[in-house]
Amino acid sequence: MSPREGPSRPKFGRIDPYCLMAVLPVLLVAGIIGSLVNVALGLGCAVFAGLIVLFDSWANRPSRAREEPEQEPRPATARPPVRRAGPPPPARTQVARGQAPRAQVPRGQAPRGQVPRTQVPRAQVPRAQAPRAQAPRARQAPGGAPYR
Repeated sequence: MSPREGPSRPKFGRIDPYCLMAVLPVLLVAGIIGSLVNVALGLGCAVFAGLIVLFDSWANRPSRAREEPEQEPRPATARPPVRRAGPPPPARTQVARGQAPRAQVPRGQAPRGQVPRTQVPRAQVPRAQAPRAQAPRARQAPGGAPYR
């Protein structure tokens, strides 16, 4: 089946509201030019604004109507969570998850075999120096003559 067969496609569609952001200033300029400069030039700008609207309506025309609309399966509706009566379930621990429990080390103490972080010497970072001022640019006189 050829794409030209079947129901015809509408020639024009809805005008995009954002198109007016381009058309209204052009119409304003057309009115100003038409009243102050030349009527024919103002009409030319107004015709240009009309062509912008016409193109926008043509670009937004609806697509061809399909002969057999496809039925898409609707997604299942979300149900609220079910609250069970009774106490809340016990919290899962690392042992229940199948992981070995970690040894809890009090703050400030390092785990065995490691040096505490407070005793590691920090690298001496040089402080940033203030930027030096640039030398003034040499000026050149017009025509190569030196300034006096």
